[in-house]
Amino acid sequence: MSDFSLLYKKYNSVSNLTSDLNNSVITLKRKTISKNKEYTEKHPRIAVTDEQVAKANQLLVDILSLLEKFYSNQDTRNELYELMDNTLFQNQILKSVVFKDHIIKVLEKLKEKEDLTAGDLSSVDKFISVLDNEASMLFRKLRTSRG
Repeated sequence: MSDFSLLYKKYNSVSNLTSDLNNSVITLKRKTISKNKEYTEKHPRIAVTDEQVAKANQLLVDILSLLEKFYSNQDTRNELYELMDNTLFQNQILKSVVFKDHIIKVLEKLKEKEDLTAGDLSSVDKFISVLDNEASMLFRKLRTSRG
């Protein structure tokens, strides 16, 4: 496989992961906002269905479970292994004990079907930010490579 193909595969994987996480968090934030009648009266399309919330929760469980498994066993077959050369991922996600503990608590809440707090969503947003940074760097490399 060429360098370009490997780079594209890595970019595609990271950007899909980022997109899934981002859409899930947005859905859960919309759920929280839609509880306020003032918002739903002014912006009725902000409301989300139970099906959308369930899908968002399941995607978050799947992705955060992937991260939890990666914490315990940094397996080369895990999708997140591709991020090992990213300094932000290393420092803010893997080496941060506080972040790790918080993400595991978020995952437990999701598995128990509990609502996430703004702080919980903020932790997931941090993970999204690191993934988005990696996707941007990979996109720049793709754009400038000679494939």
